[in-house]
Amino acid sequence: MDSPVILSSDAYLTLDSLLSASCQLRGEDDTHLPLRRTADVYHASAGILVGNPITSEAAFLARLTVRDCNNPRIKPNKKSGLIISTVSFPDKARLDRYQAFHAAKVIWLGCGDPDETLRILSRLPGLGKRYNAGYGQVSAYSVTPIQRDFSMQLPDDTLARPVPIRICQQLGIDLSHAHLDRATYKPNYFDFTQADLCALPTTRLINKDDVDFLKEAI
Repeated sequence: MDSPVILSSDAYLTLDSLLSASCQLRGEDDTHLPLRRTADVYHASAGILVGNPITSEAAFLARLTVRDCNNPRIKPNKKSGLIISTVSFPDKARLDRYQAFHAAKVIWLGCGDPDETLRILSRLPGLGKRYNAGYGQVSAYSVTPIQRDFSMQLPDDTLARPVPIRICQQLGIDLSHAHLDRATYKPNYFDFTQADLCALPTTRLINKDDVDFLKEAI
């Protein structure tokens, strides 16, 4: 990474979300990504930071976006189209504070066509929130083949990505110690009508020794 990457607590930066974003930026079809699927879930992990990254705060002034217009607090107005309350805090212009991670590398675990995945991924101008403000700038993308698929579940049996509980048994995922919550799990990740009860990842970090283990896994 050439600059810190911003990861929010409610967004996992999964590999399929990045491929989908790359296609959407070019007006391309994103319904058939070059990744294996089980049911409607791609074999594509969340972004995992390598090492022990330094964290810092990244603050930005929040502004109204098209997506905000779906917020029930914003009501239609016959004359101007919208009425925006300026009394309650959530509707005011506000300073949003994000956590930025200074990490040398971010990795993903996937299963599918490596060459096509790399081609689509390499077109992205940056990763994470506020990449257009200089965060999440990437020096290079690369693919390393491994022998086993850890894109759903890591070697320590923790989740590598949000997985709906309805397919966990099919994937051999033990839910006895899993953290469960509603989350989106497939593109478009911003469409919260697609949210389902999922088993969620519990870490965003991996150390260098474990990366080497993944490369050598059989």
